[in-house]
Amino acid sequence: MILINQPPPAPIIPVDHHNVANQSSSPLLSLPSELRNAIYELLLIQDIRIPLHKRRRPHDRFCANILQTCKQVNTEAAPILYGENTFLAHSNLLTTLPAFLLFKLPNSKDTLPPVLYPNVTKLIKRFFFHVRLDIDSRYTKEQATECFTGLEYLEIEVFQPSYGTCDFTVLKLLEGVRGVGKAVVGGSVGDGNYARWLEVSMMSDSGEELDEFT
Repeated sequence: MILINQPPPAPIIPVDHHNVANQSSSPLLSLPSELRNAIYELLLIQDIRIPLHKRRRPHDRFCANILQTCKQVNTEAAPILYGENTFLAHSNLLTTLPAFLLFKLPNSKDTLPPVLYPNVTKLIKRFFFHVRLDIDSRYTKEQATECFTGLEYLEIEVFQPSYGTCDFTVLKLLEGVRGVGKAVVGGSVGDGNYARWLEVSMMSDSGEELDEFT
């Protein structure tokens, strides 16, 4: 008689299907939505004024990986991550391929790789845009108006290689932008009069026509 040795059966590991399916058993998800949002804000909103090497306190840490924990957290936290942080607008594509802005100084930026997915780029409401006066733009006034109108926050950093060597022709492409909650124009803006006018223009109601800057 031939004996056939068979491996012992694999042990049966009990699975609590109720807890797997029911995410509300999570301590985080059992909290009221107001408290969860407060936690998401502490973890996800970046202070771009603090250099990365100086972020040593726990509340300075950026914890975007919380979005990978489960679908509900992703759904709740994604609007905070993308809607409350500032993103660097592309120099030519504007609000297409925005990059998460980690830290900024004049003419110095730290960013993450560009965001590729339209379903999350549509959540972005705050942009930082670096404009060089000495380089012809590859976008039109109409494209700038469409991309930037209605944003919650728009900061324009103006750069020219030497003071007084360029005019504001490139900036004039932004004169059609309207409905911005807060607009800031800084950098190489001369006496600042045109920059202040442009801020007022961009924060005007959509469709409102203003007198030309003189």
